Amino acid sequence: MAVKKRGKSLFIDFRPFREDRIGVKVNVDTKTEAKMIEASVLRACRSGDYGSLDSISRETCVRMFENQRWEIPSDLSGRILPTEELTLWKACEVFFKYPEIKQSRERERYLQCTVHLVKFFGKNRPVKGIWIPDIKHYVVKRIGDGASAATINREKGTLSKLYQVLVELQFVEANPCRLVKSLTQKTEERHAYLSLETVSTIAARCPTWYQPIIWTAYYTGMRRGEILGLTRKQVNPSNRIITLSPGDTKEVHWKRVPIHGDLVSILRAVLEGPSLLSGRVFPLRDAKGIRDLELESFKNVWPRACEALDLEEPHPRFHDLRHTWRTNARRSGMSDQIAESIMGHWFKGKSVNDRYGHVSDEELVQAIDRMTFDHGETKILVARSRSPKNGDKMDTNEGFKRKRSCGNMT
Repeated sequence: MAVKKRGKSLFIDFRPFREDRIGVKVNVDTKTEAKMIEASVLRACRSGDYGSLDSISRETCVRMFENQRWEIPSDLSGRILPTEELTLWKACEVFFKYPEIKQSRERERYLQCTVHLVKFFGKNRPVKGIWIPDIKHYVVKRIGDGASAATINREKGTLSKLYQVLVELQFVEANPCRLVKSLTQKTEERHAYLSLETVSTIAARCPTWYQPIIWTAYYTGMRRGEILGLTRKQVNPSNRIITLSPGDTKEVHWKRVPIHGDLVSILRAVLEGPSLLSGRVFPLRDAKGIRDLELESFKNVWPRACEALDLEEPHPRFHDLRHTWRTNARRSGMSDQIAESIMGHWFKGKSVNDRYGHVSDEELVQAIDRMTFDHGETKILVARSRSPKNGDKMDTNEGFKRKRSCGNMT
């Protein structure tokens, strides 16, 4: 057994069935991780038990069987071998059973996007019959539906990911999506700052169980997915640090987020509540009881609160809380290195000194304690390209205006 490096990739070189030595690529960064995968795959192959493999080892094992053109055990890949031409619907079944997709954090988004794809192309459309003009027609149709460029690009990206899986499984030979350019999103650029008054008003209009989620986003700058997946083991109110592993973040890096003093009591109250088997910090509480909070239940609460308050367009978005945190950090004088390490952008395009400069927990807590959270009125700028005379035009919602005047809220 051995781990070899070829170019920038790592390969394990071993005899999984005590026959000829074979090599297979592993999608990890270190030789230590590669050796662990090698041991897991070897144990599974020789015992015939593939159920205990983790997602990366399982994906490696599937790739090994595919490369060697061996028959894949049914409990390893969940692959569906079609007896007739592969339709889009069957391809979706293959896609969502593929190990990489089953474990993906984007799985929920893929599901949402495939609804539109299947509706347009049809369940029985052969995947080999979908080519570049068809995808361009889909883009035009979705533009006509009023979908944003970002939404259309995500849907096209999902179709591209589906074809990528089909290529790996040798069901198709090419991915046509790679030959279709994505739409520009510059005309949808958005700059937003939410005042403390705005956030407080929206939070008061939301259900009680949702309010701690808003304040966690407001005081930490964490992403929606990071907050929803947060477990009790990751939150330490005593040390005032939230620890996120590489699997919990978009950047796939460890991240430590300090807890502001005003947030400590909010999180303590949440943690004193009943614990679910999953250990999630923020459960869903409604008439049906207490259960894990999923994206579908979460995503409509904020927009409904804005609509109920009859706010002027463009409405604030939940993600604007992250933009607001970064603005508050800058206006409070927080160093860029600490602010970006908290947000999770620290390693992107940084120098060697920045990459290896360790920021301690104490520095993070001191920095968040010096931060203030009310630096002006609400302002939302959204770029549009609707006016033929003026080109791009900026729509502005300043001072948390409402369609109907209501006391001092104008």
